[in-house]
Amino acid sequence: MDSMEEKGEFFLEKQIEFLENENKQLRDKLDSKRYHMIDKVVDTSYRFVPQVLRKTKKKVSKRNIDSNREFIKGRVDIVNHNFYDWDGKVVFKGGAERYVYDLAVLLKELGYKPRLIQGANDGFEKTYRGVPIIGLKATPGDYRNLSKLYNVFCGDSEFVIASPTELASELTNVPCIAINHGINFDGPWTNADSIPLGQYSIYTDALKNVISCICVDTNFINWMRTKDYKLSSKLIYIPNYYDKNSFKPRKEKKSSKKTVFVYPRRIYEPRGYDITIKAFRNILKDNKNIELRFIGQIDNDTARKDIENILNDYPKNVFHNEYTMEEAYKAYDGADIVLVPTRYSEGTSLSCIEAQALGIPVIATNIGGLPNIVIDHFNGLLISPTAESLEIAVRELLDNPKMCDEMRKHSIEVAKSSFEKTMWDKRWKIAIEEFLRKADSDDNEEEDE
Repeated sequence: MDSMEEKGEFFLEKQIEFLENENKQLRDKLDSKRYHMIDKVVDTSYRFVPQVLRKTKKKVSKRNIDSNREFIKGRVDIVNHNFYDWDGKVVFKGGAERYVYDLAVLLKELGYKPRLIQGANDGFEKTYRGVPIIGLKATPGDYRNLSKLYNVFCGDSEFVIASPTELASELTNVPCIAINHGINFDGPWTNADSIPLGQYSIYTDALKNVISCICVDTNFINWMRTKDYKLSSKLIYIPNYYDKNSFKPRKEKKSSKKTVFVYPRRIYEPRGYDITIKAFRNILKDNKNIELRFIGQIDNDTARKDIENILNDYPKNVFHNEYTMEEAYKAYDGADIVLVPTRYSEGTSLSCIEAQALGIPVIATNIGGLPNIVIDHFNGLLISPTAESLEIAVRELLDNPKMCDEMRKHSIEVAKSSFEKTMWDKRWKIAIEEFLRKADSDDNEEEDE
């Protein structure tokens, strides 16, 4: 570091890194009120940093890819935070995991040799249904350091796909296309007075590095336009999908006299299992002619205890089950209405689209990409993410069977027109072709701001 400018920039970057780490530790240790008081002070001191950095000649892109670099033809690394748990024992069964597996299958069909790379407590190598899974020893939750690790490990790959986008924040040595599965910083901890440090910069840094970014909803695209209109031009909307071979409109006659509600997703707070329990406890007080099925992987001990409690309280009305990725379609057997009561951090939900493909009315919240899928009172109900709103919606559908019949027809129409997997395959193929064209051209040369 010969110049004062370089030394100053290095110091500021270290200050940002220090403040981000301090902020994370505070949030983990302190109660909400005390955290926000301290964070307000930290945030005030942090605001001057971008102003100073703007005075230096920063590049729009941080990528420094050698045009003559050697790489293994056909190798594509899909980098993740996790596919298995970090001990390499349990496969997560969420939408993001299903997505990257299906993407790996598509890449194999195109002639590539994909690998799924993730973080791990200790390194491991496994194979999941023919796809290599490699776990690299890392620190959980630290996306930037994980990205730095991938930047080295994946250096000899033809290109990298970062899932989620944050994992591209330090990928500068290899061409990269990112995936944004939806905004994941819209949780109940956010407020206007306290924006977590680095919350936005990790996305802009990632988008500066990538050639393009696939977005499963328009929510992230519109948000990014308010932050950096030029960077938003890299974003491509490809919504999630359903497989018509597994999810066909139902023709079977209803076997149960009860109205069956199905919650077919991971059982943890962001997906709204807690507001579902609260709403149905009220409903079950005066209506025992319903059945509530939780179908999904239980995320933590708190959720497990909550599920066990309602199962014990209503053993004839509430049930829990779990299926593998390839058996996901079984979750909807006998369902009259599907619940997608997301509280925060959602894209275009696979379970919502799958329910529509089967012709099942959906009650979904107006979170993330769900408004891209559900048209209120046409193919489902779109509600606020509260137990009260969910209870009102459930009672509305119970009282209006004709409305449900109309929604069933419209659900099939919407799914078939917009979300069938062959369309997803085609969109991804086009996106990869365009990505490779740009990677080989001069379109992505670094430019001064």
